[in-house]
Amino acid sequence: MIVEAEGNGVHQRSSALLRRWLAETHTPVPEGALRLAIGPVRLRTEVVHRSPTGQHGFGPIRVLDANGAEVVEAEPVLLAAACSADARARATADAPLNAPGAPTLVDWAVDSVLRRESDPLPPPGELAALARSLSSADEARRWLSGHVESRLLPGLRAATNAEAATEALLSRGALPVIGGLGRRGVADERELLAGLVRGLHAVVEGYPETKWLVDHWLTSPTLTDAAALNGGAVRYERTAEGAVRVRPMPFERANPLRVAEPEVEMPVPVPELGGGFRLRPVRLDPDAELVHRWMNAEHVAVNWKQAWPLERWRQELAGQLGGDHSLPCVVSRDGRDLGYLELYRVRRDKLAHCYSGGDRDLGVHIAIGEPDVIGRGVGSGLLRAVAEGLLAADPACARVVAEPDVHNGASVAAFGKAGFVRSREVGLPGKNSALMVFARG
Repeated sequence: MIVEAEGNGVHQRSSALLRRWLAETHTPVPEGALRLAIGPVRLRTEVVHRSPTGQHGFGPIRVLDANGAEVVEAEPVLLAAACSADARARATADAPLNAPGAPTLVDWAVDSVLRRESDPLPPPGELAALARSLSSADEARRWLSGHVESRLLPGLRAATNAEAATEALLSRGALPVIGGLGRRGVADERELLAGLVRGLHAVVEGYPETKWLVDHWLTSPTLTDAAALNGGAVRYERTAEGAVRVRPMPFERANPLRVAEPEVEMPVPVPELGGGFRLRPVRLDPDAELVHRWMNAEHVAVNWKQAWPLERWRQELAGQLGGDHSLPCVVSRDGRDLGYLELYRVRRDKLAHCYSGGDRDLGVHIAIGEPDVIGRGVGSGLLRAVAEGLLAADPACARVVAEPDVHNGASVAAFGKAGFVRSREVGLPGKNSALMVFARG
């Protein structure tokens, strides 16, 4: 088993920040080489331990120059500055994260050197210390058994709020400890997770009143955690003693305790639309040229950021038509083509790890391509027609969702006018989005 070295304090602190950033932006983490840009900084590292709990292990984290050559190892303060710059740019100007004069992640990073802290929001001190003291798989299993009895059982019996209990007992409790043991090579992470599941089943057998929360932990696609780096509501404050501390915000991340159900064929329906709108799947000829023109129009390109050459759009559309992730469509009204839509099953999308949704939830991306119809209520009317049409086409679908950039106020407003409700802010690769939900009923 290849694991991350624990002896280098600089590397530990940089790794802790990188783990948080990847989790809070829902960035996919492959095993092996990982390249990414955080704000103005481009990085390369090797994922030597891919963790189901997000406690990944990394080789040296290197900064790259404009040509992709490795320049220097990423110091924690440099990485904090990159994360802070990107997070502040992702958030709106009036967000708490951008409050004038407030401390930032960089202030915490400088302060953390003196206080020997490696994470802005670590697990409780006694859990972190205990996890470092365990040195064998047998010790890890004994700790887990005792932890379920002494910590999780009382917490489950006292819990009244699922999100708060999940964050305190799992996301900032058992799960990072289990992940850390796996990263250090002390025990197999998946075996410990399976042991935790067995322990939770035993708790329910003895204490049926805990079933509501244990069922949530074992079946929800996501679990609530606390974001300390990315999100408009995150805020850093200086205490009376001079320490910099984070006031986090909740976010959802993939649930490592859930057993994935077998994939059931769920094609994306093509809904019948009201309001005079008509929707049809894209035809490569002549629609590729039409979509290419729309995507290169200034009012679309600024938000979609896919002003690609025609041939790339041909490949993109062909790939979507040949796959099962999304269905590209053209929408028309009174015989005139107006815009481009992508319909998709959320469970096959990156958004599946951002909120606790249903397996049959549907999502929509929309671009009004013709500039002369913008600002006339066409967008909001179309969005409502699409949402209602999708719910009618699939009676088992509980909600239709979308994720416009938080900076795209016009789009967020159009979704709201169409009957979508803003649920939360979610971090995604490259942007922070407003999760907009159109629920059945």
